[in-house]
Amino acid sequence: MLNRLFSAVVILLCGLSSVSATPIHLVDQQGREVVLQQPASRIVTTFTPANLFALSLGLEDQLVGIGGSTKHSPFINRILGDRDPLVIGSRSAGTSLETIVALKPDLVLVFGKKDGYRLADRLTSLGIASLVIQPESFKDSEVVLSLLAKATGTEDKAAKIEAENQRLAEIIQTGLKGLSDEQRLRAYYANSSDLYRTASEQMFQHQLMAVAGLKNVATGVPGFYPKVNAEQLLLWQPQLLVRESNDSTKVDEQLKKSLMTQIAELPQINIPKGSFWDMPSPMAMAGALYIAVNAYPERFKNIDVDSEIAHYYQVAFGDPCLSPLQETSQCR
Repeated sequence: MLNRLFSAVVILLCGLSSVSATPIHLVDQQGREVVLQQPASRIVTTFTPANLFALSLGLEDQLVGIGGSTKHSPFINRILGDRDPLVIGSRSAGTSLETIVALKPDLVLVFGKKDGYRLADRLTSLGIASLVIQPESFKDSEVVLSLLAKATGTEDKAAKIEAENQRLAEIIQTGLKGLSDEQRLRAYYANSSDLYRTASEQMFQHQLMAVAGLKNVATGVPGFYPKVNAEQLLLWQPQLLVRESNDSTKVDEQLKKSLMTQIAELPQINIPKGSFWDMPSPMAMAGALYIAVNAYPERFKNIDVDSEIAHYYQVAFGDPCLSPLQETSQCR
């Protein structure tokens, strides 16, 4: 009887071991096949959106290395708390391969551009798994979230975030229902460092405005943050400005010039500083809702945008006070 019981226990443990050891097969956004023997537990992120996707999935304890310019972000620091992942560089300043290797990660999130491809190839040659991700649209962001969740065993959390994003999208769609193309406001997107640099339709910010029910007057202008002149801006006759987050001192000065009087008098929607709503991120749909509510207040008069977005941050990050709109006494 004891022998039979012992055999049954051994079989059960072997079965559990084989389940836990089932390899995780992934295909990243470059089409590369990546196999992990178990969920990643030592993760390096090399750029800002990757940091945000990892933190939304509750992976702050697994982050051993972090890249991008967000290490000193109040938002990210609040989530990290006392954790101190090593800074491995950034896309603009360069990423240190030696630093990444020394951290002994089992997964590195790499940006989908030429430098990222080269880094991914080097890591592969060294036996370090990497995922090339390129979240440049809302759809891409869904793919990134799902891919990272599968790699880290956090599918349940990803499903909750996706459900929240869908909830916010439905609020936007309901509010904009019946809005004709002619009724959509013509908007100009102003880069935080230069009024005359805007968002082309090749950029995520164009899609952000489109989801919010706005027409980008710079549609048809190619490039990344293309430069336009004052005459062109005036000819477009925008009905409102969408202003990027971060320091906009130069933009304020440009708007004070006499040639820009007409533009300076337009309604302005300022994306909150440090919100990361103006880039592909898990919380970009909150940014789309914020823009839509401020562009068409009469269509969203029954919506408490502060509460709706706070609820999103509660689900995604476990703290409604992380919402950039929260200024209640409970959040101070």
